Amino acid sequence: MQDKMITVTCPKCGIKITNPVSWFKKPGACCPGCQLRLSTERFKRAIEAAEQSA
Repeated sequence: MQDKMITVTCPKCGIKITNPVSWFKKPGACCPGCQLRLSTERFKRAIEAAEQSA
């Protein structure tokens, strides 16, 4: 299965982050703008939608 690209908006600084689903699932992934640690839970809907459309 190809790793689907998704775009999410950081809830802290508002920048758009576009990366493969696997990047968002990695522990310790951080926003490139403000370094907010991104949790899978925070982006769970976007990740699930991307996986279903793959």
